[in-house]
Amino acid sequence: MSIRQELLNAIEQLNDDQLSTLLDLALSLKSGKKSVHSTVESQAYRDWVSPENDIYDEVFADEFTAR
Repeated sequence: MSIRQELLNAIEQLNDDQLSTLLDLALSLKSGKKSVHSTVESQAYRDWVSPENDIYDEVFADEFTAR
């Protein structure tokens, strides 16, 4: 299987958020940037601070009920 076909098969399995990340990466590569670190890092940061990954309520649940 060619690399292009493998990539197309992988893309078909991604959700919209993952496709957005992949699009950012592809556009960076297309523009000729040698390093895509900032794109990947910024997406990772956005994922990290997203509401879906907010663990503070769980971690500090005991603290909130004690007050």
